[in-house]
Amino acid sequence: MMAEEEGQSLPYVSEIVLKKRKVRDELAITRRTQLELGKYGAKKSKKQSDVSDIKRPEQFIKEFRDKELDLIRTKQRAKRPKSMIPTIKSKLLFIIRIQGKNDMHPKTRKILYNLRLRKVFSGVFVKATEGVIDMLQKVEPYVTYGYENSLCFLIFSCECKILNLLI
Repeated sequence: MMAEEEGQSLPYVSEIVLKKRKVRDELAITRRTQLELGKYGAKKSKKQSDVSDIKRPEQFIKEFRDKELDLIRTKQRAKRPKSMIPTIKSKLLFIIRIQGKNDMHPKTRKILYNLRLRKVFSGVFVKATEGVIDMLQKVEPYVTYGYENSLCFLIFSCECKILNLLI
């Protein structure tokens, strides 16, 4: 039996086909390792991406309640008595956005957008008018502001610090 098996010759396969097989196998191995490591655009399966995109009903309820509470608080701040509304001390205001949330009410977001406060810790100089003060009352938890006398102090202290660093 062994003599018969040794006597049979293997079928002829051209060298080009053997090279193509070798290259294809190497590419398959490298691709498999890349997918395991998560490199080079390893895509999630459709089921995984669909499952991560689904929101639970509790999330919708929480977001809706947060927006409603934000609207209620905004209206309450707008209805404050005139004695609580600060008087205009000077013509110039400096406003800084100190807080940011994704689930704020659209009116609040629009006021911040109108004041040009799109990012957290961004600041803006604004002419102090009754309208601006009313807007600041509505977005009070999200911003802080100061008048020009406190601004001069801030700028002066910053310049002193810079001068001390340079000397």
